[in-house]
Amino acid sequence: MAETEDPESDPRWDAVRRAAAHRVPTPPGLVERVLRAVAHGRRTGGTDSIGHVVDRLARTIPADGLRVSAVAVEDDVVQVLVSVRFGVVADEAAEAFRRELTAGLARQLGVAWTVNVHVVDVHPGRD
Repeated sequence: MAETEDPESDPRWDAVRRAAAHRVPTPPGLVERVLRAVAHGRRTGGTDSIGHVVDRLARTIPADGLRVSAVAVEDDVVQVLVSVRFGVVADEAAEAFRRELTAGLARQLGVAWTVNVHVVDVHPGRD
C-alpha cells in the first residue's frame, strides 16, 4: 500500500494558505442566532417537537403545483420554503398555501402564528 502524501505539500495548497490569511467578517446576526438556537436546545432538551408538528402539517396541506422544501419555527413565526411547478402563478399559490397553513395551525394547534411562505425554486415536473 502506497503511503499517502501530505496535502499541504501539494503546490496548490498555497492558494488555501493565501485565502486563510484574509479575515472574513461574520455575517450580521449570525452569532446571536446560533446562541439563541443553542439556548433553545438546552431549554427543550434538544427536541423541537412543535417544529416537527408544524413541518408535518405544512407537508399535508394540498397545494396544486407547490412543494414544501423546508419549514422552520422561530419566535412564533413559521418560515416555509417552497418550489412551484413551472406555469403556476407563484404569488397566488404561495398566498393560498399561507392562508391554508395559518388556518390549519389555528384549527389543529390553537395558535395564531405569523406564516411566511418564500418561493425559492421552480420545478418542471408534475406533483
